[in-house]
Amino acid sequence: MPKVSQEHKDKIKHLIFEAALKNFSKFGYYQTKMDDIAKSANVSKGTLYLYFQSKEDLFLHMCRQNRQNLIHVRTGLFQDKKKLASDLGKFYDDLTSIQKDTERAWLEGIAESIRNPKLKQTVIYQRGELEEIVTEFLKQMKKDGDFFRDDVDLKTMARGIIALYHGLTIMRITNRNDNTVRDSWVKTMLSIFAGAEK
Repeated sequence: MPKVSQEHKDKIKHLIFEAALKNFSKFGYYQTKMDDIAKSANVSKGTLYLYFQSKEDLFLHMCRQNRQNLIHVRTGLFQDKKKLASDLGKFYDDLTSIQKDTERAWLEGIAESIRNPKLKQTVIYQRGELEEIVTEFLKQMKKDGDFFRDDVDLKTMARGIIALYHGLTIMRITNRNDNTVRDSWVKTMLSIFAGAEK
């Protein structure tokens, strides 16, 4: 039997993941079956299960990918206080652009986690991971650009920033004017930072 290349495996995994996102977004997390995802990806159920054992695994993969996107988009930003407003706008534009295909699927998974204990544990774990990443970003900002006073609780600030971004994501998904949402992000973040600066 010929050996399957890593490139081919990555392509199949990506096709399955894209099919899952489309199904979650269109039919909802709960209504989507693994059979639906296999059909949409045009792969056998056996192939699907080689890559993802469950819908929860697919959701976890999405969360990990979103974390990587966050790290990538943040690179090179927030090093100079004078550029804070423009950096906040660029960060928002780049992150929403790169994650636009996952937003509805993410919201479907969050809603389903209320009823699904396994998914709820994934959501809680991923939230903790996200808090750590954002807290580290804020620590780096404090070190590089002297953004915050010493008494500022950066972990609490990280939680607030995440909550703000997620709340604005829900507004954007529910057809709020994106320019209004973006403006709210930049202005609210500037206020948060102003209240915490030296």
